[in-house]
Amino acid sequence: MVAMETQNVTVRLPKALLRKAKQLAAERGTTLTALVIEELTRATSGDEAYREAFQRQQALMRAGWQLREPGEMPPRREAAHER
Repeated sequence: MVAMETQNVTVRLPKALLRKAKQLAAERGTTLTALVIEELTRATSGDEAYREAFQRQQALMRAGWQLREPGEMPPRREAAHER
């Protein structure tokens, strides 16, 4: 496993939330630090995945859909609305 550079931070949390987070970490057999890293990684990677998907969809919309062959005329209104 590659060692990553770390930095200590101070975070203010409501006592009840901290208690629940410590309990969750214990239930998962991990540390509070590992739990925070896991959740922050999930939260930040979701943003990146969303941004990539959004960019793909924007490119598809800019390209548009070819609904007819080049030079083909659209159907006449009367033919499209025949009864």
